[in-house]
Amino acid sequence: MNLARHCELCDHQKVNLKHGTTCGLTDRKPEFNKTCAKITLNEKFENKLKTVNIEYEKIKRTKILTYTYFAVFIAIGIAVIVGGYLLGKYALDSGVISTVPIIIMAVGLAPLGMAFGTLNKYRQGIESAKSKKDKIDEVLNLYRIDYNIDIKFGKEYHGTQEVYADLNVKGLR
Repeated sequence: MNLARHCELCDHQKVNLKHGTTCGLTDRKPEFNKTCAKITLNEKFENKLKTVNIEYEKIKRTKILTYTYFAVFIAIGIAVIVGGYLLGKYALDSGVISTVPIIIMAVGLAPLGMAFGTLNKYRQGIESAKSKKDKIDEVLNLYRIDYNIDIKFGKEYHGTQEVYADLNVKGLR
């Protein structure tokens, strides 16, 4: 395990470009086997824990919207492609190999790209947020720290979402 993960939660962490993460107590890189005896988990720890959990919950909330968007744009893309094909085959009576149906079918690829792009963005976002949350939870398990967080999302004003997080930590020294 990366020892700097412990330091990212600790109030004693010092970071600079030359040496990276060092301990504010010893002015050295982290040196311990499994857990740090001098770790101090206070304000920085709580802020990081809230931020990571809020990010994870915010992305989870977009799941239904993302899959709905995906299904609608897949349907639109397929409908345009099939419509272009049918136009060329039956309405124009010239077969599918003509300019207008090919252009219409090519235009039908745009909604397909939008559908898969949105789905891909959601999957990458949820994977990244889950990974960050799991890394923090892994460190907290070593210190036998358990927590419950109650997150409530308020109104959204001009693209800024109100978020209320109530954090209860058990096992903190």
